[in-house]
Amino acid sequence: MGAHASRRAGALTVTAGERIAGVDLDLSAASELTPTLFALAAFADAPTTFHGIGHIRGHETDRIAALVDNLRALGGEAEEREDGIHIVPRPLHGGVWRAHHDHRIATAGAVIGLRVPGVVVDDIGTTAKTMPEFPQLWADLLA
Repeated sequence: MGAHASRRAGALTVTAGERIAGVDLDLSAASELTPTLFALAAFADAPTTFHGIGHIRGHETDRIAALVDNLRALGGEAEEREDGIHIVPRPLHGGVWRAHHDHRIATAGAVIGLRVPGVVVDDIGTTAKTMPEFPQLWADLLA
């Protein structure tokens, strides 16, 4: 998607590139990345399609539906597919990002909110499932 990644001494560092490229990716082996990559794809320079992820409909929530509905509520364009999602980048506006009691949906909303003023994740505390300190770390980052 245009970023640069390196691994040294057990640490992975990802550095932004000059742009976010639209991609067509099979995420079947890395479906847990879908919400974060979805958030990045909303700002890409071309449409993005993720496939091989139909099974994420059965996680804490139907993640495909939750991501698509949330992006549409902010003025974005996304389409549910049987086994994936198609995202067409559009200008976004602030609003409520519904976490659906799902830590990965909540963090996707937080990423969107870094770029779009006025985005509020309705339950950022749900991130405690995997990272209890996330709300405080996020608040510190934004301060």
